[in-house]
Amino acid sequence: MSVLSRPAILLASAAVAAGLLVAPAAAYAADTTTDLSASEMRAAVAAVATATDTAAEQGWKSDLDLTVALGGRTATGHQSIMADPQHGLMGVTSALEDTPVASVFLDEGSGIYSSLPEDSRTEAALTMMGRPAVTFAFTAAPTLTLKNDGPAPMDVVVTSVGAGKRTLHDDGSADLTFADSVMGAVTLHVDASSVLTAAESTLDEEDANLSVSVGYGYGPQTVTLPTADETVQAGALAKAVAYVGMAELVRDSAVTGAADTRKAAKGGKVKVATLRKLVRRDADRVNDSVNVDVVTVKNITAGVRVSATNPWTKKTVAYTVKASGKKVVVKKV
Repeated sequence: MSVLSRPAILLASAAVAAGLLVAPAAAYAADTTTDLSASEMRAAVAAVATATDTAAEQGWKSDLDLTVALGGRTATGHQSIMADPQHGLMGVTSALEDTPVASVFLDEGSGIYSSLPEDSRTEAALTMMGRPAVTFAFTAAPTLTLKNDGPAPMDVVVTSVGAGKRTLHDDGSADLTFADSVMGAVTLHVDASSVLTAAESTLDEEDANLSVSVGYGYGPQTVTLPTADETVQAGALAKAVAYVGMAELVRDSAVTGAADTRKAAKGGKVKVATLRKLVRRDADRVNDSVNVDVVTVKNITAGVRVSATNPWTKKTVAYTVKASGKKVVVKKV
């Protein structure tokens, strides 16, 4: 699945996971209604997709509203997409209830800007880096394209197409209503040129209901990317976040390595070679858990020194793990 495909589904899933119901979308007046089989509906929707993609070539936008309810609790969300294919740019902004607004920007041939979570470790990492004002992380992706990695207008509300009905109106516009395996009952509203102008979906399940409504617009759009002062490289931030927990990572490596060494000795004399092997293994596991090589292990007399040095603060945390007869001694340096 592409980086941003089915963003509406991601937003909806977040609401359902949070534990939340909804009123069905309003019905549109019908002039002439025709039943369509699944294959006929797929052909009709494909024609809408073709016309819509053509209309979107100069640019497009969508505004989605979401309502989910469960057990008397109701949550609402909103998502806006703005696409500027002429300049290879797209912006997606989402919000669910009282959660912070999340934004993602795609820059074709360059990469992805993602708004940062508001958590203590990220804030501590940015402060440590001397970049407290940063609000976005940038991930380089030179092969990124809007066509392959961003959603098309139809992707916002359609995942699959089943049998349904087509309603033709006097002005040439039409409504296509069909079953979608993920989104539920979907209605697409198209103009006389078969271009998608709005859509709704309603999913009714035993313990939860979900409602989505989307409006579309076409034409040139202006997408403004985050500035350099607002952005940090994702890799650098990940490294900084790992070093925020440096003391715990070093301690865990030493303590876990010592415990595994004692277990391997089975009550007998501790072998220095075994100790070094197991502590290194556990340090590697700790580093893998944060995807950064924070902890280093060096041989010393009778054991190893487990340590890390913060590249920003220059602070060092270190422990020694040594074999002593049938014991393994861990000491903070």
